[in-house]
Amino acid sequence: MIELEDNRTAPGIEWSLAVDREAAGRYGVDVVAVGQAIQYLTGGVLVGRFRPDDAEDELDIRVRFTPEGRNATAFQTLKIPTAQGPVPLSYFVKSIPAQQVTSIQRRDSQRLVLVQANTLPGVAANQKIAELKPWLEKAGLEDSVRWKFTGADEEGQKAVVFFMTAIAASLFMMMIILLWQFNSFYGVVVTLSAVILSTVGVLLGVQVNLFHTFDYISVIMLGTGVVALAGVVVGHNIVLVDTFYQLRQQGYEADEAAVRAATQRFRPVMLTTLVTVVGLLPLMFQIHPDFGRAIMEYAAPGSEWWVQLSAAVVWGLSFATLLTLVLTPVLLAAPKVMSKRFGQLFDGLGKALGWRHQKDVSPGQVQHPSPAE
Repeated sequence: MIELEDNRTAPGIEWSLAVDREAAGRYGVDVVAVGQAIQYLTGGVLVGRFRPDDAEDELDIRVRFTPEGRNATAFQTLKIPTAQGPVPLSYFVKSIPAQQVTSIQRRDSQRLVLVQANTLPGVAANQKIAELKPWLEKAGLEDSVRWKFTGADEEGQKAVVFFMTAIAASLFMMMIILLWQFNSFYGVVVTLSAVILSTVGVLLGVQVNLFHTFDYISVIMLGTGVVALAGVVVGHNIVLVDTFYQLRQQGYEADEAAVRAATQRFRPVMLTTLVTVVGLLPLMFQIHPDFGRAIMEYAAPGSEWWVQLSAAVVWGLSFATLLTLVLTPVLLAAPKVMSKRFGQLFDGLGKALGWRHQKDVSPGQVQHPSPAE
């Protein structure tokens, strides 16, 4: 890390002076007189005020020693007149050294120390924060000392909360609309499951691009890409699921309707995916065509801001297309196929154990188990 700075007080010594009232009382010295003697060595004794003709505020008139006489050693040589004669000031005043404090910053009535730094070019701030957090936890700080990271880390946490709320609200509104359209909770679950699973493709894309294109993760741009991706993925699944239910109404079985729906909607899903992915590839690879000058720029200024957003959509949509064309039909046909397979399994198990279904017994017939059974 570079350019380290903080708002702590500069190193120095501050002398705390305490008057020994018992010693002053033995010599009949007033504490006020001791205080005035100390003021001669520091800021001076106020003797009056003066306001110049060209000023609105009054100026203090103070009496103090010359700069040569105002130092730490003067406390050892200065004497105070008493009834028994001059007595050194150090007999009445005890000086205690302490850390110098020139200013104290507070926030919410708590003392605050700010430590700021920058990272080297090409080093992600999140990486350094991840290294500092375990070190601070093991630093052995006092219980009264608390620490937290601000700046990029704090803004990133706020962005995560915002996008999680936005995605949850978007999925809820999508669920209401899809439930109204499909009139089936299972169809809604199948449609929205592709949105959740598509984030796996986004995370895979981030890991791939993390070592090749960018060295940090922007929650704002990545979250915006996930929200944009959700709209496209839901559109693909709505088209396929709606076709499935239309085929079911025409009399097709669930497994055949799922295959036909995936076949009929293969072209629109692939065309939408190809158009979106190919259109965002220049942004992901930081390729900027300048049509005015008829040139192609690479890594133009500001192009790195759009890499994560475009990469989230490209990788997530590519992964979600496989889910739409493969996993969604499988989930649509799963209830019928599973009931058929498990029904045959239970029938075979019942025959092996000697069970008989109720439908095998004629009405009015009472069946009694044989001794073997």
